[in-house]
Amino acid sequence: MDSDLDTLSLPEQKSGTTVAKPVENLTLADLCNLKHKDLVPAPESNMPLDLEQPSKEVEDAALLDGDVLMIDSHGLSTPIEQPAIANGAEDVEEFSDDSETQIDQADADPKNKSSKRKLEDSRAFNKWRLRHATNFVDEEIKLRARAERGDHLTVDDLIRNDQPRIIGDPREYQLELFERAKNQNVIAVLDTGSGKTLIAVLLLRHILDQELEDRSMGKPARVAFFLVDSVALVFQQWRVLKDNLDQSIERFCGQMGTDHWAKVTWQQHLKNHMVIVCTAEILNQCLMRSFIRINQINILIFDEAHHAKKNHPYARIIKDHYIAETDSSKRPKVFGMTASPVDVRSNFTHAAKELEAMLHCQIATTADLALLRHSVSRPNEHVAVYPRLYSPGQTILYQEMKQRFGDIDILSKTFRNARHATMELGAWCADQVWSLTMSERAALKLERKLEKQAYKEQDSKPVEMIDAQLSQLREAQAFVQNWPSMEPRIDANCLSPKVIVLRDYLSMIFERPTDSRCIVFVHQRNTARLLGELFTRIGLPNLRLSTLIGTSSADPGDIEVSFRQQMEVIHRFRKGQLNCLVSSPPAKKVSQRRPLLIDNSLPPL
Repeated sequence: MDSDLDTLSLPEQKSGTTVAKPVENLTLADLCNLKHKDLVPAPESNMPLDLEQPSKEVEDAALLDGDVLMIDSHGLSTPIEQPAIANGAEDVEEFSDDSETQIDQADADPKNKSSKRKLEDSRAFNKWRLRHATNFVDEEIKLRARAERGDHLTVDDLIRNDQPRIIGDPREYQLELFERAKNQNVIAVLDTGSGKTLIAVLLLRHILDQELEDRSMGKPARVAFFLVDSVALVFQQWRVLKDNLDQSIERFCGQMGTDHWAKVTWQQHLKNHMVIVCTAEILNQCLMRSFIRINQINILIFDEAHHAKKNHPYARIIKDHYIAETDSSKRPKVFGMTASPVDVRSNFTHAAKELEAMLHCQIATTADLALLRHSVSRPNEHVAVYPRLYSPGQTILYQEMKQRFGDIDILSKTFRNARHATMELGAWCADQVWSLTMSERAALKLERKLEKQAYKEQDSKPVEMIDAQLSQLREAQAFVQNWPSMEPRIDANCLSPKVIVLRDYLSMIFERPTDSRCIVFVHQRNTARLLGELFTRIGLPNLRLSTLIGTSSADPGDIEVSFRQQMEVIHRFRKGQLNCLVSSPPAKKVSQRRPLLIDNSLPPL
């Protein structure tokens, strides 16, 4: 920050006097008012001056330390300590900025030519200082706005700001499960938000203390692995462990290029770190390539342990490597965490036994469920009843597209999505499916996908047919972009009964200013985007809504969302800048990992 702008002075409302304030003490509102009300140029004479750049001595004078910019309702005044512009600058006060007479006198009398130059320099300096202060305030406003949005924060900063240190006073049921996990392999089954990760941290502390003792006795070093099912959870769980453990912790995911690392790279990481957080497939590949052996691991922690089935990496690690170690004393301890040990609609008891057998663990929960109920805050549950949904239908746009471009194979999924949207969301959202799919960026992705398919089938399809399909696709894009757009209406011809009920509930919550926040969970990321667009168009008085969707983007017209963008949305939601999120299933994992304020009066839909 420039030394002459360390302090800005604002006019007091009543007295009209100016009071100096350090810039860091000014709020964003102060700066905006300063820009629009106080940084206005004072009346000037018509004297022609080169105001683009003051003379060198003027610019040097403006950068002297200790200047305090004084800003009042008349414009930008001189600094408190006015630097000398040149010899005899004290004479400048004799001249009025808007006096043509003084300038004419200076022209008539050669002795006053130097004074005229000083006057011109003084006015040029004032003009330059005003422009300089305006630019400074503009930059400060941008910085403050970015800080409010969290744009300047790294992913780690965004997670750290939202993640409190969780180790403090463990509850009785957490200590109960921790004691059981010390003595046997356990799958801890607790509700979301009940503190399963805290139990894992307590167990890791215990294991790492033992590891340090073993190393001091000359035993081979072993490493703890905390395994998760998605990239987003790698960063979140790493942040939790890093804030609560004193030992060296590292995290890895496929986007870091781990597939191309040599054995020596892994050996260095295993040497330098005592805990590694990574997606399960990374550890599975390391074990397959003999970069690490199962007996070099002291504990395997499985987050969302119910995924351990069939050919999931969790299952492969156990079946291919854990069981292969015949000496049970060299096998690592296993600890699993899940809110639901069974995610299939089969026999619950049979599925639970299969999970226990797969992970060589015993499912455990608290013996006193009353303690758990008192410790976990639950929302009040209500059921929203809406009329029976219509059968999937066809809008006029759908019919036109089907008639003109129904034979384009790459659009088949878009046709299905649009037809399904007429039932679930309504006609307006169904047409928005085409708008999303045929945007310039989405259409370009479709063209590339079509070209890749054509390359694979080049022996069976002539080039002319491929060119014709590309031409048809571009024609379809132009047709959708030229289709007249309609604003959504709150009626059964435009929206589905379910969406109308959702809108009524949101309107009830946000009809007046409120601190309430809510999350609307949906099954598909495409639905989240459509609802986000719909409620942005409808507009509720106090609703500040955004979408929270996963990072994958396989569907036509879908968008790529980075993990950082997900965390920025959650950061803004936590700060109250957003008060409603529409979330798809993968993003649901991200949002539920940390306690979010959800309005208890909003029934789940």
